[in-house]
Amino acid sequence: MMARGHAISGAASWLGLCAAATAWGGFDPSPIQVAAGTVVATGFALLPDLDHPRSTVARSLGPASRALARVVSWVSDAVRDGTCQHCRTPGTHGHRTLTHTLLFAVVAGLGVSAAGWRWGVAAAAIVIGLAAGLAALALPGRRRVWAAAALAGLLAGWATWRLGGDGWWWLGVPAGLGTLIHIAGDSATEHGCPILAPLVRIRGCRWRRLALPSWLAFRTGGWFERWVVTPVLVLGGAAAAGWLIYVS
Repeated sequence: MMARGHAISGAASWLGLCAAATAWGGFDPSPIQVAAGTVVATGFALLPDLDHPRSTVARSLGPASRALARVVSWVSDAVRDGTCQHCRTPGTHGHRTLTHTLLFAVVAGLGVSAAGWRWGVAAAAIVIGLAAGLAALALPGRRRVWAAAALAGLLAGWATWRLGGDGWWWLGVPAGLGTLIHIAGDSATEHGCPILAPLVRIRGCRWRRLALPSWLAFRTGGWFERWVVTPVLVLGGAAAAGWLIYVS
């Protein structure tokens, strides 16, 4: 999926989870949890593409993030080649490997939870600020988008800091969910993702990509993603937000 689709899917997934929790789970998320969680899920829905130096998230901080993306890509490539002889492809990049797994989503979520539990609002301000900046990068068009991303990040971080308090461990849930929904979205495309890697061998291969059947999978950036998948996600997120407003 493209960056915009990933961002929308992250927001829709958290809003949908909050709406489901109020309707059937007996849990009533606070407005702060809904709003902050939506920002985090949206931003983290772009995070797995840090393994691609030309992705939106890789360009988020200019040369610094591009250098980090190259490192992540190299590490992902090395881990793939080192853990499965069937998948060795020397000289290639590590896109859709290590950061596109269920293991990575769990680690991302647990990492954010641990930071929120240990450092409270300071960690929350950083996580939410970075997530807001990443989310802004998915906006359409390129004019002033970097300034908008920086401003969104600063405002989100400042607002979180002003809220104060502790108990921010729950931010790991939208962080992990956003990461996971990115992986699920890419798995619905024709190329798929190695969701269970490197823990599970599938037909002797640790990094075999799982995907929908060819007649269901869609092409990244194609007409189906633009005119069917994305509008459905927008409508679903809007419906969930409407429900939360109605019951509040």
